[in-house]
Amino acid sequence: MRVRATALLVRQHAVLLVKERGGPWFLPGGDLRPGELAMAAAIRELHEETCVEASAAAFLWQHVSAHHMHQVFRVAVPGDARPRANVRAGIDDLRWVELSQLARMSVTPGTRAILERAAGVTGSVSRPDWRGSAGASPGF
Repeated sequence: MRVRATALLVRQHAVLLVKERGGPWFLPGGDLRPGELAMAAAIRELHEETCVEASAAAFLWQHVSAHHMHQVFRVAVPGDARPRANVRAGIDDLRWVELSQLARMSVTPGTRAILERAAGVTGSVSRPDWRGSAGASPGF
């Protein structure tokens, strides 16, 4: 099972998802490089896939899917940041998605599970319980 650094970027009531040509939608992220910390990998992958730099990141939780052990990080970007699909990184498209849209989309099972957990009982990704495994809120 591979460790994957997964970036959760939320704006208003939507989360940023990316897609490779012909594939399902997923949260930005990817494998760690040798010796790389998961948080650094989440920030790097977000930049590689969406061309935006994270201004803050906080560990939320770990999620185990069929093929990955996701280290999930809530990330923040400057308010004027404009993500765009980085074709060089294999990303064909990106989209801000509200939780209510997920049922109609082809999304990886890991992404779906992470977003359902993030939404919790609120039904929205804009105000989930962002406490990580230690119970601390990332504060953004």
